[in-house]
Amino acid sequence: MTRAEKLERLQEIFRDVLDQPALRLSEEFSTSDCPEWDSVATVQIVLATEADFGIRVPMDTVAHLRRVGELLDLLP
Repeated sequence: MTRAEKLERLQEIFRDVLDQPALRLSEEFSTSDCPEWDSVATVQIVLATEADFGIRVPMDTVAHLRRVGELLDLLP
């Protein structure tokens, strides 16, 4: 799966968790771009990403996620 395909899958997760069906993600998209992307949303996004991609993200990493690109870097 290409990085662009992974970004598309993440976009669907973000749209669902943040309840923003028209949301467009980029690797630079960050918590400062979206007030709804708070600590609770981060946990929900990570849990959905783990389920979708079959991975585990260490909790210390979750606490520091601020950009979509950082999450993409964790995907296989």
